[in-house]
Amino acid sequence: MNDLPLVSVITPSYNQAAYIEQTILSVRQQDYPRIEHLVIDGGSTDGTLDILRRYEDRLKWISEKDRGQADAINKGFRLATGDILGWVNSDDLYAPGAIRAVVDHFQQHPDHHFVYGDCEALDETGRSYGIRTHVKPGDWRELVYGLDFIVQPASFWRAEVWRTCGELDESLRYTLDYEYWMRVAHRYAIHYIPVLLAKERLYAAAKTFSGAVTRIEEIEMVARRHGGDGLPGNYRAEGAANYALRALERARRGDWTAAKADWVRVREIRPPLVKFLRYFGAMALLGPERISDIWLWLNRRRQDRKAGVRRL
Repeated sequence: MNDLPLVSVITPSYNQAAYIEQTILSVRQQDYPRIEHLVIDGGSTDGTLDILRRYEDRLKWISEKDRGQADAINKGFRLATGDILGWVNSDDLYAPGAIRAVVDHFQQHPDHHFVYGDCEALDETGRSYGIRTHVKPGDWRELVYGLDFIVQPASFWRAEVWRTCGELDESLRYTLDYEYWMRVAHRYAIHYIPVLLAKERLYAAAKTFSGAVTRIEEIEMVARRHGGDGLPGNYRAEGAANYALRALERARRGDWTAAKADWVRVREIRPPLVKFLRYFGAMALLGPERISDIWLWLNRRRQDRKAGVRRL
């Protein structure tokens, strides 16, 4: 068994008692024998630590105040000793057999350094909305100009990649993984494997869906950092809808100068009209924070189209 590579899994956590036990079990129940699981907790007060103590026979954990998610993940990887690395957030899950599939791939392809696979979309209750439909083979250019087609918990890489490309950028809040994929893909070939590796929760309270314009601005900033010419194409409709909604809010407050600036940004982004109107209408009706519902609905709709399923 000691001849097998050690896989280090990092789980950053803060007040996720509702989900973290399922995350731990998804790692614990893998059928691969050499896994180092490190949970880096930010000082939870909601019962998370009681759960960690319950499973500490097969995981290592620390709990202390940190500077955010990227700081926690970096801290974990500094402690990691594995040959293969990955991280799974405390509200996401690994699919059964995921880590063995990744190790098998790396052993069969010694020249590969970074792999990613398929991921299932779940809502906050665990209900499935199918495999994420945007995941596909791609490269650095597609990441910078198109979209983030890598779902974070379904990605793994050799320790050499981390040593070569450096740690996560702790100044980023919404794109710390996306920016890292751009950095890695600029130096290494990235490889898609058509295997279900993870399950990701998409829900309003998740950090991704609380960013609105701030998140869109961060996406554009990291794309430009890596050679892009603006907001990547797949985010233009969503981004323009966020600016339009903020323009309306600013206009309601009487801040006409700021509202006009947001409308100028909408025009500059040049979103595809139909997609923009869908995003804008849904976000205006449900609220921007419910964009997770839109993503889940769209994902299931695309899955249904592939399968030829019609829903009432």
